[in-house]
Amino acid sequence: MSKKTRSNSRATSTISSYQHRTDNESYELTSAPILDQRFRNLPQTAQDEFNHLSAIAEINAAEAIPRLLQLLQQYPLPLIYSCLAIAYGQVDPEKQKLVIRENYKKNAKNIFARCNYARLCLAENNTDAIPLIFANQYELKTLYPKRIQFHITEYTALTSVFCEYYFKISELDQAEALLTKLQEIVPESSETQRMTELLHPTFWQRMNKTIFG
Repeated sequence: MSKKTRSNSRATSTISSYQHRTDNESYELTSAPILDQRFRNLPQTAQDEFNHLSAIAEINAAEAIPRLLQLLQQYPLPLIYSCLAIAYGQVDPEKQKLVIRENYKKNAKNIFARCNYARLCLAENNTDAIPLIFANQYELKTLYPKRIQFHITEYTALTSVFCEYYFKISELDQAEALLTKLQEIVPESSETQRMTELLHPTFWQRMNKTIFG
């Protein structure tokens, strides 16, 4: 789950900024790093170690997990939870789910804690949980009205969650509208590709799902 977020970051690394405006919203999307102030307040040695662990979480979970667990005991920040979820995703999906749930429980207002937990609920066909997770707010600006800038991966995560949500509750026009936005803004993102396959599977993808479930 969180693994896809990291793929999104790589896919959108060439985006410098994108101005998003509607009748109700106005904010900037950027690929420049936006770090939680709590992370910035960590000792530099802890920041450096986390940056190293985040770089290897997908490829060397056995090395990353023990130290991430120690860091989490000292600094229970959403970013560290998300990195731990990435690492567990390589070796223990059940523990990954536990980490995602705990992150949401302790950091319920963090956008990635919300989105990762929402993906988990959608995977379990618990669509009723989605409005509750996002306090009945469906846009970045209404969720976080004081912010004027969001990272592109925050936009991608939220938009893909609601694209899947609308698909699962058969609000197909809404799902298609969000897919169009993803294809326009982050066409190379793994989440955009996943939503395209969900809404418009190819013949072979349909066959594969029929045969293998």
